[in-house]
Amino acid sequence: MRSFIIFLIVSILGSFIYLGVGWLVFDVMMGNFTTEHTTQLPGFKKTTDFSFAFLYLSCLAYAVLISYITSITINSKTTFQAFLQSASIGLLIACMTDFYWYASSYFYSDFITVLIDCAGASLTVGLLGSFSQIMLKKIK
Repeated sequence: MRSFIIFLIVSILGSFIYLGVGWLVFDVMMGNFTTEHTTQLPGFKKTTDFSFAFLYLSCLAYAVLISYITSITINSKTTFQAFLQSASIGLLIACMTDFYWYASSYFYSDFITVLIDCAGASLTVGLLGSFSQIMLKKIK
C-alpha cells in the first residue's frame, strides 16, 4: 500500500511538472512557430471552451506511464538514464502521432515542424522521467 501511495504522489507531482514544462516548451517557446507552420482551420482548436481539466488528465496519464516505467527500472538507472529512457518514449509517441498527422492531413506545413514538435516532446517527457526518478529514489 505504501508503494502505491508513493507512486500516486510522484505521478500527481509529475503531472504538474509535465504541465508546466509542456506549457513552457510548447506554448511559450514554440507557440508562434507552431501556429505559423500548422494549418489553422476554423473550429479545429478550442478557444473559449478549452478544458484545462482534460489537459491536466492528459498530463496525469503521461506522468503515470512514465512513473510506472521509471519505478520498474529504478534500481538499474541513473537520473540521466531515466531522462534518456523517458525521452525515447516521448519521441516514439510523438513520432507515432505526428507522422500519422503528416501522412494523413495538411495539419503540418512541412516536415521540419514535425521534427521540432518531436524534439519538444522528447525533451518534456525526458524531464518528466528525470523528475520521477529523483522523487522515487528520494522517497524509497
